[in-house]
Order: sequence, then C-alpha cells, then structure tokens
Amino acid sequence: MKKKKQEREHEDFGRVMFYCKHCNKTFDMEWETIWNMQELTHGYVGYHLYDTYICCPDCGERAEALEQAGPNPF
Repeated sequence: MKKKKQEREHEDFGRVMFYCKHCNKTFDMEWETIWNMQELTHGYVGYHLYDTYICCPDCGERAEALEQAGPNPF
C-alpha cells in the first residue's frame, strides 16, 4: 500500500527543452521544477513559460523555450 502512495508522489510530468543563444546550447528542465519556481514567484502554477524566466546553467543568460521538441541532444 505504501509503495503505490510513493509512486503517486513521484509522478513524472515530463521535461521542456530550452535554448541559450549566448552559449548556443540546448538544455532541459523538469516541469515540476518550473512549477516550483512559478509557485514561489507568482503564487500559481501552469503549463506556460511566457512569464517564467529560465537561465542557462552555464552562462546565466536568459534562455528561450523551444517551440517544437527536437531530438534529445543528451
């Protein structure tokens, strides 16, 4: 019984790809991480990125969400 409850707590909601123009690099981030950031900054969560600013992990510049999912570069 406990195992089923733990599986529901760790549900995978997927990932979204981002592109950094400065580094010419793509990277991904889990939706759950983005939602946590949205909740802390906006007080709500949703599947939108127009008001959530994601920075490149390498250079710190603002990255853009890729509109179409491409091949996984990893």
